[in-house]
Amino acid sequence: MAEVFISYAREDGTRAEKIARGLQAMGLDCFWDTEIPPGQTWSDYIEGKLSACKAVIVLWSAHSIGSQWVREEARMGRDKGKLIPAMLDNSPVPFGFGEVQAANLATWTGAANHGEWVRFSNAVYAAARGSEVAPPPPQQAAPVNVTAPATPASPGAPIHSPIDYIAKCLRLYVNGAGRARRSEFSWFVFFTFVAVVIGAYIDLSMYGLNPYTGAANAALFTGIASLALICPFVAAASRRAHDFGQSGWLAALAAVPYVGIIASLVFIFIPSQAGYNKYGPNPKGV
Repeated sequence: MAEVFISYAREDGTRAEKIARGLQAMGLDCFWDTEIPPGQTWSDYIEGKLSACKAVIVLWSAHSIGSQWVREEARMGRDKGKLIPAMLDNSPVPFGFGEVQAANLATWTGAANHGEWVRFSNAVYAAARGSEVAPPPPQQAAPVNVTAPATPASPGAPIHSPIDYIAKCLRLYVNGAGRARRSEFSWFVFFTFVAVVIGAYIDLSMYGLNPYTGAANAALFTGIASLALICPFVAAASRRAHDFGQSGWLAALAAVPYVGIIASLVFIFIPSQAGYNKYGPNPKGV
């Protein structure tokens, strides 16, 4: 389980990532993801992470002070005696949280020897490891892609290969939350097409060709492939719609016969929205 939980507003995702990378460079395991695994609710998942961590970092800013979720996470951290707040700008701390001294990271740009960063990171290390002495930090926090903070949905090795994209879509079987880049959706469209073609070939081989329809006499395997992949296909289309800033309900077009082919092609070629949008961070950063 992660030692450090980082709570922040989505608009501050780039700076949250820089802080997470700096703490990870000290050897700390940080949780700052917002992608909820299938089958779990937000409250249960986040409460479990908050309960298991050793330190709860809350990044206060003009964006986060108005966030109900950030305040709730800060309250839970405060009540458990784990809260370590940090200010990203000069916004006032919300009522009820001012008694906990906050580090001022408003001017911190990533330098490991910045005074406030040293004080803040040492406090986090002490809370997480029970030691006042943190290991010597590097001269500069790990480089960060400032236009594409990682996500919400999931720390670890970047997903770049077709197999990884397809596996992710199958893993998020009915989960249409978050965003999907063009590569992820296009490879899953290709995978779905190949699976249906293979099913049609097996049907044709087993049941023969109907001379009146030009199709196999039975569509057993074609139907199995279609039914098995319709849910992850629509979920991937929903994440793709989110990626270019549209409602996931637009993905319903991808499930309509014939119309779905055109909709899927359109979804493939629409570029991602840069940075964060209301559905999460740009998936090109993960």
